[in-house]
Amino acid sequence: MTGRFVISLIFAVIVAIFALQNAASVTIKFFFAEFTISQALIILISAVFGAIIVLILGTIKQFKTNMKVKNLSKSTEKLEEENRELKERIEQKSNDFNNIEANNMDMNNVETNDVEINNKNEDNSEN
Repeated sequence: MTGRFVISLIFAVIVAIFALQNAASVTIKFFFAEFTISQALIILISAVFGAIIVLILGTIKQFKTNMKVKNLSKSTEKLEEENRELKERIEQKSNDFNNIEANNMDMNNVETNDVEINNKNEDNSEN
């Protein structure tokens, strides 16, 4: 930002020197009016109008950029919230899966124990 200010200041000094060196009176015709005015004043007024136009365009661009950043920030927040919710769902599904696996292992152990008990009972009845 300071670099731009320095460049603008240097440009303003150059324009002022140029305007002062060309200070002759000139006749300006604007639509139906006619003015006799210093050429230096015309140069300075033109430079000021140019600066105002650049300022307005820069402000509009900055406003649009700020709006875009604001919208992107909102989108980012929504996506982060969605990401957090999806991670919670994944964690819940993973826990559910682990519980089902544990239940299956328990059921397999119960079935194995039942088979072993039945085998022992059959062995005992045969003896």
